[in-house]
Amino acid sequence: MWGWWLLVSVVWVVFCFVKVQTVRRWGKRLAHVFKRIHPKRFNVIRLNLKLAFPDMDPAERERLAVRNLEETGAYFLETAYVHLHGAEEILKNSIVRGREVLDIALADGKNVLLFGAHYTCLDCCGTVMGHDVPVDVIVRHQNAVVANYLIARYRKQHFRSAIHRDDRNALIKAFQDNSSQRVIWLAPDQDFGHRRSLFVPFLGVEQTATLASVSRIVQRYDMNPLFIEFSYDDESNKWVIEYQPIPDFPTDDQHANATRLNRIIGESVCRKPHQYYWVHRRFKSLADGSIRSYQ
Repeated sequence: MWGWWLLVSVVWVVFCFVKVQTVRRWGKRLAHVFKRIHPKRFNVIRLNLKLAFPDMDPAERERLAVRNLEETGAYFLETAYVHLHGAEEILKNSIVRGREVLDIALADGKNVLLFGAHYTCLDCCGTVMGHDVPVDVIVRHQNAVVANYLIARYRKQHFRSAIHRDDRNALIKAFQDNSSQRVIWLAPDQDFGHRRSLFVPFLGVEQTATLASVSRIVQRYDMNPLFIEFSYDDESNKWVIEYQPIPDFPTDDQHANATRLNRIIGESVCRKPHQYYWVHRRFKSLADGSIRSYQ
């Protein structure tokens, strides 16, 4: 553990003398080193893109895979930068769009459920969101002790609270809390396995494991649902968050609800496909109960 703390200390010192844009460039370069050291992870990106965009020209898809790998490398270093150096530079270089959509959702006093996706600018944009409005985030713990400490400290600084996704009592308490209006953020777009999923279309995959609980939460606890999109704008070098309404949601058809949420996420991904977290095994669980090989 002391070795990790020494590494963190060295990185912290380095970050004191550089800008976050420099850190992003380093991350993109290091991603190519990672590709040579750990090619299996790059193959995960490749397979995900092949499944999600089957009609894309293979050469174009390969370029997209490389670009996504670079954005993933930038993500890890800029996240470390925010956790160790602070958020001041990120906040100065950020844009919030659709704030009126959130204001309308808050106007009737209901709790708001913000649902988003795993973008490669997740932590930086999440920081911007946390400073725009007090947010409760639904999270999972990391296995590494040092990482858990740093992430927990970061969340205390930038969010109202962090609720573990498996702490059912804490989740219900937050959803039910009417004493003070809550804005709760979760990213339900990953593969949570067969037991917790419905299988509905997502991009080019007709049967994709999709978390079924989002619409049920909105219905059961009478919350206002919004979609929140994160992106990094390469022209302005700014992090962008945008609140978007989801009219007439949910219905009583859970499959239709899950399909609609996947369509919203898919449309968001297609706007900047290089900025989605394709390194996750998104299409691992198959509808027949088996597991897709990512070898």
